[in-house]
Amino acid sequence: MNEFENKTPNELDIIDAPENNNKKNHKNEKGFGKRLIAMGVKTICFGLAAGFVFGFSIPFASGYLVPQIQQKLSPQSEQLTVSTLSDTTDMDIQSVSMDEASANTIEVIKKVKPSIVCITSIAETQTIFNQVYETEGSGSGIMFYKDDSKVYIATNNHVISGASSVSISINDSETLIPAELVGKDENADLAVISVNVSDITAAGITDIQLATFGDSDSIQVGESVIAIGNALGNGNTATAGIVSAIQKDVNIQGKQLSVIQTDAAINPGNSGGALVNSKGQVIGINTAKIALEDVEGIGYSITSNVAKPIIEQLMNSTDTPALGVYITTITQDIASQYNLPQAGVLIQQVISGGSAEAAGLQAGDVITAYNDTPIFNNDQLISAVKAAQVGDTAKLTVVRNGQTQTVNVKLLKGDTSF
Repeated sequence: MNEFENKTPNELDIIDAPENNNKKNHKNEKGFGKRLIAMGVKTICFGLAAGFVFGFSIPFASGYLVPQIQQKLSPQSEQLTVSTLSDTTDMDIQSVSMDEASANTIEVIKKVKPSIVCITSIAETQTIFNQVYETEGSGSGIMFYKDDSKVYIATNNHVISGASSVSISINDSETLIPAELVGKDENADLAVISVNVSDITAAGITDIQLATFGDSDSIQVGESVIAIGNALGNGNTATAGIVSAIQKDVNIQGKQLSVIQTDAAINPGNSGGALVNSKGQVIGINTAKIALEDVEGIGYSITSNVAKPIIEQLMNSTDTPALGVYITTITQDIASQYNLPQAGVLIQQVISGGSAEAAGLQAGDVITAYNDTPIFNNDQLISAVKAAQVGDTAKLTVVRNGQTQTVNVKLLKGDTSF
């Protein structure tokens, strides 16, 4: 058996002898032609099939897939558009609101500012070498009443106290108009001065505008307010803020005052000026601020409901009685510190030449009753004295060094000097 006997025909084709290869090549040429024709047919068939599939896929994608995709994306697109428009609308509304708020503030200042006057006070001071020199102070006032001959101005007592002369200017005019004292209340830190209408006219001012007082009991914490006054003596300016606290009792220079607390800037010279609400109504008379390095935005204004009846009485009373003392309401802290009763009013200082000095009252005395009516705070005692007439005798119940006694005080006319 030769070596090729066990080979299969196909395997033999691969390793045939050369003479058999020629026959194979001829057969391959014929097979290649057939294959070429077959490939052409397949290509044509593939092209037809591809064309059919491609032609079908476009309308399918357009008619089915695209709407499906749009349906998926459409809600998000609409939501995004609405959100964007909503944000823009909110921004526009906020912008308009801010403009309206600014416009209202401007109108309030225009309305109130002409009724606020700048006060200049001159005081004489004597040195240890008996040399006399003058010092100038500044403050603010509120024109609140006018008759045929005079205009009446409310201010703080400490603005005019101790002055040898007081003058005012209106609408930032450089012309100073002389003023005279009508009445003052040291314990309430309020005073009323007046100027002649003829002097105002001579200064070139023909339109006298008066302020309107509002109800300070109706204000709320957070309410917008504007402080207008002669800050630093440089003419009327305005600052804005909010009401920080209401019906607050504070001790200012030994005086217990019912005040509004605000963060509107109140600076030296603002004293006696106006704290107004968004309607342009005076709800407070600016009085003091806490001037400490670590404290900012705490200013105090005497409430209009406390100030208004006092300044009206000062204006109408030509002969106003005065007790002639500086007093403060006794708080729990004061009572504990000085071993005093917790009810009553403490006399801090007796004014020389006044009613209290003539009756023998002393600093440190505690007044617990006025004409047998219990006294618990400054306001009660002030109101009782204001209701009396010059020359009346008031019976005071006084605690001195732990002993209770009765002192009769003849009420004299209040001091008419600045």
